[in-house]
Amino acid sequence: MFNFLSEVKENLKNPKGLDLTGFNIINMSGHLLYVEGHMGLVTLSKELISFKVKKAVIIVEGQDMILSELSDNTIKICGIIKKIEQI
Repeated sequence: MFNFLSEVKENLKNPKGLDLTGFNIINMSGHLLYVEGHMGLVTLSKELISFKVKKAVIIVEGQDMILSELSDNTIKICGIIKKIEQI
């Protein structure tokens, strides 16, 4: 079965050394972040959004960020994305 994000991930460099095992994350021009495979929100504000993924937490820092989509396994964040880090 064809998986669009898996194809994109294979053709792009790993962003900032994130361990992408178990989830997919795409940062589009620093204004839209799309994630498949999240396991729940931890923090939600206009400057900081964090969510669980397999064996880690992803922290997204920025300005005027909004959660424009949230489903069982996908998140779409819009705004000015300045930093993405895994802890």
